[in-house]
Amino acid sequence: MNDAFRTLAFVVLITFAAGFALFVREARSFTPAGPVQADAIVVLTGGPNRVATGVELLEADQGTRLLISGVNPGSPVADIASAAGASDALFACCVDVGPTAADTEGNALETAAWASEHDYDRLIVVTSDYHMPRALLELQAAMPDTRLIAHAVPAPAPWRNPDEARRWLTEYVKYAAVFVRERISGLGTEASSAGEGS
Repeated sequence: MNDAFRTLAFVVLITFAAGFALFVREARSFTPAGPVQADAIVVLTGGPNRVATGVELLEADQGTRLLISGVNPGSPVADIASAAGASDALFACCVDVGPTAADTEGNALETAAWASEHDYDRLIVVTSDYHMPRALLELQAAMPDTRLIAHAVPAPAPWRNPDEARRWLTEYVKYAAVFVRERISGLGTEASSAGEGS
């Protein structure tokens, strides 16, 4: 029994480690190769340089409008613009601030409603690289017919220090949970479709 338990624990550990390595590899691959064109840009708040990156893409005409999703309702728009190095005029004409999202799933719902309102079907998604895999899963679940183009903001690698390792590991666990949820949801949808057709 002990041998079987040790073997199972070893397999689980190896699987977790291999999955984490693949997760890091995928996350680090979302660095854009060059300029792309989309209908609009969405920034998911929660990490450094995200909003500034979204503003840079907007100023480069890679999208016609920018949504900053998950903004603290108490944050003045002028302060957000200043921190991002953008003018008040740019924010007044072309930037929407979403104050309702409190987490990544909320970001996805907020973004889906905004994209539907403006009839956007091609979005550039800006968030930190470690957050991008889960963000894309949540966004695609909320808007399956929308084309999402990842533009990751590089974050320190997990091997940089224990705090970064903890951040990446925590995000990996969250990503895995959403991945499993979506797989189960997809299987349920397939089963339902098969039942309707029989």
